[in-house]
Amino acid sequence: MALFAGFGTMSGQVPFDRTDAVSDAYHDILELARLAEAIGFDSLWMSEHHGAPDWHIPSPMMMLAAIATVTERISLGSGIAIAPFQHPIRFAEDCAVLDQLSRGRLVVGVGGGWRQLEFDAFGIPRSERVARTSELVRICRLAWDEDRFSFEGKHHNYANVSVTPKPFGSLPIVLGGGVPAAAARAGRIANGFLAGPQSDLTAFRTLVDAFDNSATESGRDPRAMFLGFELITWVSEDGSVPEEVWRAIWHKLGASRQLHANEAVLGAEDLPPLDYELMQQRAFTGTPAELVERLRPWVEAFTDRQVHILFRMLQPGLTIEMLEPAMRLMTAEVIPELKQIHEARSNG
Repeated sequence: MALFAGFGTMSGQVPFDRTDAVSDAYHDILELARLAEAIGFDSLWMSEHHGAPDWHIPSPMMMLAAIATVTERISLGSGIAIAPFQHPIRFAEDCAVLDQLSRGRLVVGVGGGWRQLEFDAFGIPRSERVARTSELVRICRLAWDEDRFSFEGKHHNYANVSVTPKPFGSLPIVLGGGVPAAAARAGRIANGFLAGPQSDLTAFRTLVDAFDNSATESGRDPRAMFLGFELITWVSEDGSVPEEVWRAIWHKLGASRQLHANEAVLGAEDLPPLDYELMQQRAFTGTPAELVERLRPWVEAFTDRQVHILFRMLQPGLTIEMLEPAMRLMTAEVIPELKQIHEARSNG
């Protein structure tokens, strides 16, 4: 059993008034990928959204392909690709090409999506997201594992189809989600479960219980499967959080809060006022020692399995210069301590 540290998820978002800086943001991601690999992160993750006013990246697989060309060791994950919007054959091909390009470093994370405006843009009823997600997982597995396959589903039908190339290795599919039903679905049909940003360990354990129970009922060992979750984090020598970091965190949290309430977000003026109390509840910040103690319960809760923690440090508008000291502190003084805690409890 082991603890793995991921960097991400990265989104390519930019401040609302800086949509001319998308190219810079993408090139910064490549530099951050090089840095993350060099200083010891185990994986990198990209997310997906469409039609966002802050230009959230819509093509995580394309960005991961670019990252594959500037890295050699680090695992590459989609966290998550929105399954209902993918053409199953094309998606299976793209993932296989990316896995070949990276020589077997891809982890395919998919989920059902939630933004109504995105479903409207693709002309897909949101009520179909569960069925389309399940079909995508099944089709990809057939496409990668069989020379030829046939499939009959509610939304997709294929007869004697061959998908080439095959992946470099055996591609894992992890299912994302934030409710017990999604976690249970992951236990039934995927190779693991990946939860979005977490801040309440009790609530997260409810998701894990749903995943574990479903996997066990399906004749699978959940402790041999991928389990991952994301934490918003910031670390500094003195424990302080710069104001620009708080504002960047709020860009993400505030926009998500409005969109979940079905309220349009077209610019900074549509965000609610900064809520420092909420951000302090949702984000894990402090000195290295303080962060280790805050994260200790999350590590000790899952020492009987391989667990992946995705440290979300890159927020919209933050530069490499702002991020690098925090990233180096994380890999030098926080992650090694967390891995030691996990290993000690696993062996104890």
